Amino acid sequence: MNNKNIKSVFVLFFIAFVGFSQSDQRARELLDQVSEVYADFETMSMTFAYQLDNAAEGISQKEEGAILVANGKYKLTIMGIQQLFDGTSIYTIDDLNEEVIIQDESSLDNPLNPLDIFEFHKEGYLLQWDIAQRVSGRDIRYVKLIPTEAESQSKYLLLGIDTDSKQLYKIIDLGINGTDTTFTVEEFAANSPIAPKTFEFDEDKYVNYYIDRF
Repeated sequence: MNNKNIKSVFVLFFIAFVGFSQSDQRARELLDQVSEVYADFETMSMTFAYQLDNAAEGISQKEEGAILVANGKYKLTIMGIQQLFDGTSIYTIDDLNEEVIIQDESSLDNPLNPLDIFEFHKEGYLLQWDIAQRVSGRDIRYVKLIPTEAESQSKYLLLGIDTDSKQLYKIIDLGINGTDTTFTVEEFAANSPIAPKTFEFDEDKYVNYYIDRF
């Protein structure tokens, strides 16, 4: 998985949306509640399934991943790639190609950050109340996000929310190019201890890697 694909995971994860004045009040209130729940967590750990499908191109790809968040830092792992944010710099570590890309967060125009994950409901989309499902004993309510920006690459997105816990269950992104992407939370834990070194990049471990600094 290349850096572009890692970014697409984050795009699914950290979507900014909504013109409130035109949106369904129920959808707005539900997502406000979700934001409040996640804002109270000091740490988060999550495993997820990430699936990309394009029927016209005969593409169907599914990957498993994990993410840890604590104290303004994060670690994402998917398909042999690690991405660390230590509060200042982002380190993308590719073990297969023995390469590390280091970027200063301040140098990025629009850094995608898991720390913003549930402040996604501010601008750019129209919200609609959508279907309800019963999944493994959980009541899931979907909210449809319809882009209001002409340059959007999505027809619309669906966010599935557990109405009891007010936690994210699934994000489905239906692309205008026929590519559909699905992010499903498999396991989630909050406020569990995470060692500070989890988010540190130890360059001594990568002496044989090509390190590219931006």
